[in-house]
Amino acid sequence: MQNLAHKWHEMNVESIIGGKTSDNVSLLKLFLIDYKLEFFVETVNAACQKCIVSYHKEFIKKYRKMENKSQYLLHKKREGLQLEFGGSLLITNENITDRYAEKLIKRFKDLNKDFKLEDLFEVYPTEIKEVKETTQIKNKKTTK
Repeated sequence: MQNLAHKWHEMNVESIIGGKTSDNVSLLKLFLIDYKLEFFVETVNAACQKCIVSYHKEFIKKYRKMENKSQYLLHKKREGLQLEFGGSLLITNENITDRYAEKLIKRFKDLNKDFKLEDLFEVYPTEIKEVKETTQIKNKKTTK
């Protein structure tokens, strides 16, 4: 479990490498201990700055959540849907964007002509523009 006294994802790498606690303990030492515990790693390379930057990025990815400005909110039971059939991207309320929502709407409409937005979304805009596919052919955009 991450040492709650240190929110590593909110600190910059330079502070971690050169900083000390009020007890004069190296922040880097504490960071590496927390990293090993949090990510189940047995050995870390404290002498490699690129490695430390990489470890820090892992903390950021895990703990810093992006602010979602989407107009859509999936029903809880619908979180984890694949964006495209067989795709590896799973859509949740944390990563949904308006563009992803539009792709999901098109996918579900293609599967079921009686599809209703409330079957998929808890929150959605009252006015929805028609979802159109665009393709690019020799520097010209055409709309299907």
